[in-house]
Amino acid sequence: MTANDHRVDTVTFEVAAAALQSAAEEMGNVLKRSSYSPIIRDMDDFSCAVFTADGELVAQADYIPAQLGAMSLVVKAIIERWRARIGDGDAFISNHPYLGAMHLPDVNVITPVFVAGVLVAWAGTAAHHIDVGGVNPGSEGPELEDIFGEGLVLPPVRLAIGGAENEDLIAVITENIRDPRSTISDLRAQRAACALGGERIAELAEMYGMAAVLEVMSRMLDSVELGVRTALLSLPDGTGEAEGHLDDDGRGGVPTRIHVRVAKVGDRLAIDLSGCDQQVAGAMNVPWASTRAGIVYAVRAAVAPELGANDGLLRAVDVEAPRGSVLNPVSPAAVSVRHNTCQRFADTLIRAMAQMWPQTAVGSSTVSFFCCNVGSVSPLTGLPSVMADVVGGGTGATAFGDGLDGVDTYMSNVGVMPTEVVETNYSVRVLKSEFIPGSQGLGEFNGGLGLRREYQIIDVPQRVTFYSEQTHPDFAPKGARGGGDARSTRVTVVGPDGTKVEGLGSKASLTLQPGTVLRVETAGGGGYGNPDDREEFARDHDVRNERL
Repeated sequence: MTANDHRVDTVTFEVAAAALQSAAEEMGNVLKRSSYSPIIRDMDDFSCAVFTADGELVAQADYIPAQLGAMSLVVKAIIERWRARIGDGDAFISNHPYLGAMHLPDVNVITPVFVAGVLVAWAGTAAHHIDVGGVNPGSEGPELEDIFGEGLVLPPVRLAIGGAENEDLIAVITENIRDPRSTISDLRAQRAACALGGERIAELAEMYGMAAVLEVMSRMLDSVELGVRTALLSLPDGTGEAEGHLDDDGRGGVPTRIHVRVAKVGDRLAIDLSGCDQQVAGAMNVPWASTRAGIVYAVRAAVAPELGANDGLLRAVDVEAPRGSVLNPVSPAAVSVRHNTCQRFADTLIRAMAQMWPQTAVGSSTVSFFCCNVGSVSPLTGLPSVMADVVGGGTGATAFGDGLDGVDTYMSNVGVMPTEVVETNYSVRVLKSEFIPGSQGLGEFNGGLGLRREYQIIDVPQRVTFYSEQTHPDFAPKGARGGGDARSTRVTVVGPDGTKVEGLGSKASLTLQPGTVLRVETAGGGGYGNPDDREEFARDHDVRNERL
């Protein structure tokens, strides 16, 4: 389609495109306010988006990049499996890591949007559910060896048929999870969000006509593609290379290598992941959907951060990711802890592009991504409950200023669970939540501070899974342009008698007795520039606020 072929004028295009974006954001508001689980309503571990009829993502609410870059693959898997059997009022559910999804707790609920009996679009949500069954409470475990131990695996199947909830499927889900009230309630909240998205698309069709809305969707994809290509043309051609490491394979093995080569020629970017290690024995493997999401995130961040992120971005990118590698494993390799690897991949890809384009260099952010899942008991009801919490750290400094303190970095964007929520819903006490002075890398601009958080198990023995990265000092966040590296992460378990439990490392699944304390101290961000060039007022601020 050329400019002269457009049926929609520029003003109408901008208004309708903004309306689609607004629809995705409004879906997010519905999901957040309707969900039952703290990980969704308090920590914002969910995403919402609108797709074309053939599954291309056109508008998203910026919640979790790790989810949004993958969701269109789920829509396409639904289309491939169901085709002509897709009906108005249907809702589909899937969490299958090898059919477009990410890991089992991130459950996708996707609904078709029909206008005048014709399938014209899709509305979709992805949300982290606190438990989908499996060996461990929380459905994650670094030590697990295949997806069958990680929980209930759902290919694209119908959660609702013609508007009515699929009672048979709900019964199957209910009998395979630890906290069915939370999970089923959250699935219904996801359906409600999708219904709202469908209503907004139908309203646009009534206002402008369906042909115009379809053209707007197509042009939204084209405009992002053009924006990325234009941005690439403004950057010099060249190559870059970087590598990073995971502490181990999830089972105490040797460090796992993530290696990236990038090359830019004209308006295209090539990304070569063939130097990465092969898939590993534990659950650190990254299914292709999550690797794809990492590429979307890093390219957008380094090349065109001002653009919206839709599937048009990938039209300018070529990727080589051999099957059987840690970034493109073969089923049924375990993937439940894949997000730690995703974070390391994002950092490594950004550093490779910064080697090619030094003006984009930033200090590395923490990729520790400490997470703990606790099979607990609700103090309110006495019923089993599952806690899932994430602790962030410092972001890297940039040429424009210091890094941020205590946030969830890169591809993640969740908040730490409020202490009041932890202690109200679970038999867990939060003893400390504080920044760690001196955890950051120093420079002309300093990295952000890491976080210290302590959880104490109370009342009853509880099954706990925790995992983190960057506990190896050699893998701590790196500085940029002369900036210093940050400190590495530390994870400590202190028994009820006050003595440290030895031999656990940074990842474990075990039962903790009442009185046991789990402590994490996450890495800060890397510094930027020579520390001798830091302004005097900034040095004084660091001293006054005890940041060093």
